Formats: sequence, C-alpha cells, structure tokens
Amino acid sequence: MSARFTSAMMAALFISLSANANDLRINGFMNVTAGHLSTEDISQDGYDDGVKFDQDTLVGVQLAQQVNDSTSATAQLISRGREDFNTEAAWVYVTYAVNDDTDIRLGRLRTPYFHYSDFLEVGYAYNWVRPPSLVYRLDAFSSINGIDISHRFAFGQTDGVIQIYSGRYKDDLGVSDSAYTIELRRAFGIVASFTQGNFGGRASDHQADVSLDIDPTQAGAGGRVLDNLAAQAALLGVGDEFLADDAEAKVYQASINYDNGSTSLIAEWTALDQDTASLLDDSAYLISAAQRLGEATLHLTYTQAEDDPESGTVGTLQSMAEYKHASIIVGVRYDYDSSAAFKVDVQYNDEELVNGQDGDSGILYNLGMSLVF
Repeated sequence: MSARFTSAMMAALFISLSANANDLRINGFMNVTAGHLSTEDISQDGYDDGVKFDQDTLVGVQLAQQVNDSTSATAQLISRGREDFNTEAAWVYVTYAVNDDTDIRLGRLRTPYFHYSDFLEVGYAYNWVRPPSLVYRLDAFSSINGIDISHRFAFGQTDGVIQIYSGRYKDDLGVSDSAYTIELRRAFGIVASFTQGNFGGRASDHQADVSLDIDPTQAGAGGRVLDNLAAQAALLGVGDEFLADDAEAKVYQASINYDNGSTSLIAEWTALDQDTASLLDDSAYLISAAQRLGEATLHLTYTQAEDDPESGTVGTLQSMAEYKHASIIVGVRYDYDSSAAFKVDVQYNDEELVNGQDGDSGILYNLGMSLVF
C-alpha cells in the first residue's frame, strides 16, 4: 500500500474521530531492536556480524471505529524497519456481530497460522525479542484478503473459540535471492482454541492452491534458482513436479500452554505439506519455559526445523536445497514500567544442513524495547 493512500486513509479516520470522538479507539505498539551475529558463517533472520537496528524494529497503529450497534471498522497500519519504514495496512476489515458470541469479519485479515498470529508483531505480548523464526516462518503470508467467522462458546469450565476463514493472497516472494510472483487461491482454514484454568490449547488446519511463476525456459547462467531447478528436473523426466500451478499446499499447527501467573510453558508444532516439489515439505517445533521473578522474566526455548525431501529422483534434486536447523534461546525480559518492557535474547544457532551440505553454528545477540500505548 502506498504512503499516499495510507495518509488518505488515516486522514479519513481522523475526520471520523472529530464526528464520533467517543467511538474511535486508537492503540499503538512499537518494537525497537538491535542485533549482532557472531559470525558470517551462518545466516540468521537477516542479521550479520555488524550491529543492525532496523531488521525487527517496527511501529504500528490500530484504529477501530464502532459504526453502529452491530458493525465496526478496524485498520492496523505498520511501518517496518527492514522495509525502509514504508507504511502498509496489515489489517483493514469490517466486523459484523451476529450476536454476543459470533462475529463475521470481511477485508484484509491476519492469517491465523500460529499460536501468536493475532499479535505476532506486538512484541509486548511475548517474552522473546521476536518469536522464533524456525517455527514462525511464514511472514510472507501473514495477511490474507477474505472473510472469517469466529464463534465463542463455553462448555463447563472450558472456554473456546472456533474460527473458519477463506480468502486469497497475491504478492512477491523471495526464494534464494530470486523474486517470484506467488498467488494463494481458494485458501481455507479452521482454528480451534480453548482455555481451562491455567491451561490452554490450539489446533489449526490450513490449505490453499499455490501458483508460482516458475519458467524453466528462462533457465541459464544468472537465471532464477527455481527456473534452473525446474529445467534440470525436466532433463531427468520429472520437470512437471517442480512447477506450481494451483498446487495444493497445507499447513498444520498444534500447541499447548500453561500459565499460573508466575510460571509459563508452551509447546508448538507446525508442518508444511506441499504438492509442488519446488517447495520442500518441512516440520518445526518449539518448547519454551519462563519464570517470572517480580518485574523480570527469565525464559529458555529450544526450537528445531527440518525439511522432508521426497524419495527417488525428485528427492535427490530436493536434497540439494535441504535444510535442518536447531537453536537454543536464553533471554530475560524486564517490565521496568507499565506497558513497557526491555528484552535481551542470546540465541545459539546450529545449521546442521544448509542446501544439503554440513552447516556451521553461531550466536545471535538481540536486545530490544517493546511498548504498547
């Protein structure tokens, strides 16, 4: 979304503020971070062996207008440092409350792939400087244009939410320094979550038909990596396997969590299953524990991700891009005042496999401040 269009949107919303000052709600959040990678032998989240301040720094503003008793409008505008602080609309949707327990939303929505999806960029909501990227690895598809229905329910001492959504997405995608146009059509998903006392759980199932503009006729020296891969596969008689024209893709997720006010635990598992061989199937998980000590919170996380190549000739070609990675994160969060937290993470990264070859290891140091206002 262009800055000009965003400015016009904000102007319109502030005009609405003048007319309905009691109805418009404005909230904001900010993450200011710095990171340093101990070695150039590994690649981690866009950091290098210098200090970078822009990679995970961002600011967001959310505006919500109650239009009438049953309808509201919401917009969330975000500027990210890694995108030169260009402003985009992460959320733009209308909510219709069918009743006290059921809502329908229509517009640009957050794609609910993960446990923390609804507040993925609100750093104050979790202990890490940023959620572990080995599990939270679908940043490119964090928003979708479509519709969802959420229904809240209670059963005994258990509270739950069922969410069903459908939509479409089209944008640019970077793969190994090559740019592609990717489109998700007929995207559909269902999410079920519950809480009972100190315990909670979540499970979700998502699918879409994926198209990528892979063109093996454009292969050659300096060509895009997936074009060259598809051309090589064609020579081996499996070229069609490496094209992506409405190829089905699925994402699975499950998590459980516990929080008694001082001790918290979470375990989350995700998996990708794709019909096109140009994108590898994979799985990832994290296990994290945290202990609050007054205003400070100490936390420890283990996370792992690995690709799952197919068998035969297709698998042999995929193994040249196979990836396996594990990390350990030790961190501390200090809530030094209301709505403000200072964080430090030390993340040991072990790249067991990178493009099918033995990798290396290194340490990523992150510090940051997270605010909500």
